[in-house]
Amino acid sequence: MLALIVLVVAVRTHRFKPHASSVESSYMQSENLSGAQKLSKAVKIPTISHIEAENNDEAAFHSFHELLEEQFPLVHKNCEETVINKFSLVYRLKAGTPNPDKKPILITAHMDVVPVEDGTESDWTKPPFSGSIVDGTVWGRGTLDTKVHLIAALEAMERLLEKGFSPPRDIYLAFGHDEEINGEEGALKIAEHFKNKGLEFDFVLDEGGCAVTNVLGGINKPIAMVGIGEKGFANIRLSVTMDGGHASMPAPHTSLGILAKALCRLEENPFRPRLIPSTRAFLMSIGPYMTGINRMVLSNLWIFKPLFLRIFSKTNTGGALLRTTIAVTMAQGAPAPNVVPQKSSAFVNCRILPGENGEMLLNHFRKTLKGLPVELEPVALDNPSALSGCDCEAYRLIESLIGEFCGDVITVPYLVMASTDARKYEAVCENIYRFTPYIIDNEDIGKIHGTDESISVVNVNRCIDFFTALFERL
Repeated sequence: MLALIVLVVAVRTHRFKPHASSVESSYMQSENLSGAQKLSKAVKIPTISHIEAENNDEAAFHSFHELLEEQFPLVHKNCEETVINKFSLVYRLKAGTPNPDKKPILITAHMDVVPVEDGTESDWTKPPFSGSIVDGTVWGRGTLDTKVHLIAALEAMERLLEKGFSPPRDIYLAFGHDEEINGEEGALKIAEHFKNKGLEFDFVLDEGGCAVTNVLGGINKPIAMVGIGEKGFANIRLSVTMDGGHASMPAPHTSLGILAKALCRLEENPFRPRLIPSTRAFLMSIGPYMTGINRMVLSNLWIFKPLFLRIFSKTNTGGALLRTTIAVTMAQGAPAPNVVPQKSSAFVNCRILPGENGEMLLNHFRKTLKGLPVELEPVALDNPSALSGCDCEAYRLIESLIGEFCGDVITVPYLVMASTDARKYEAVCENIYRFTPYIIDNEDIGKIHGTDESISVVNVNRCIDFFTALFERL
């Protein structure tokens, strides 16, 4: 029996090979500056989303609208434009000769950006809202996240309209104004607008994935990660209230001490790891490009799955892919070192794996903290998104365009760890994907929401050409 198992493992490992690409890329990279200059102008307008709405600069968003009208005159002449909730925008390019068998498609992005952390402005190579174009790079907040997605879609449509383009189905562009603070006033209101009009889309393409080089050890090709779903999100406040007083006469346990015990319990009792369909699809896509024991294990999960889950879930990346995560992020106790706090509190940030939900999360907390006088308060809670399929025309179209414009990459479906506006459109579409067609490295990923956010002119043009081809092939 053992010999048979060894033989099966060896055969499956040998057969676990990359599929030959059906798309041969002849894409010629361009350093044309016209699209980059429009992105530069967009970056110069600080459309910052603040958690406190009264701190938002409404004039900046109106200026951004005016910029789009100025830079994309044919889009504004030929499209039906709708302003949603004062600041979000929807453009509809009607089909010339409608094909009744084809539903409309929706490209989404967001015009808002995160603030620059106070005190870090001087750390930037170029000022964060300069939009400087130097040595083939556009610098500034929003270049990667995600004004390039927005500008590229508009520029692609503008260039096609110059040639008299008339699509066989309606094309919608939707740009929210508050994605960075959960999209409740932007994308959610846009989705409600679509729902009220009875619209249903063939597919949605939002931000949330890209092609990344050197993202996994042992794989030399860039990996183009197409988001097919998102983990849920929760911020849970834990509070303990007890008698306070002077630190010279403390009780055996203070509120902060009990809170610390509760937090340790949560860290010591994580959710069990699970291999959900999106993660399995991701692993099956990258596995053939691996070598040695990694390739053997992934090609034989029928026998190695328990071992894989136990080992991989102990890594930060593996834990994020395989389980609902719990991260203690903030804590507050007494206002001074010599004061016993009457009330202590902490925030725990959780990312919920599909197949689980907010109620299951809270039940896990209650079970784990049983016997401790801890109050739980969900301050924010979004359940995981639905998972979109990969065996459909929409995904295959995106996959083929990635091969054409991103070159020799490995295209894989994956579960997005963060939250995007995409999930807000589930009421009007089943096929929702998250991908912006630029190629970056791990260092660039760290610049998203960080210092020195920037994008190459080549990547700007790649995005424009990608969307141009997408619109032409509908």
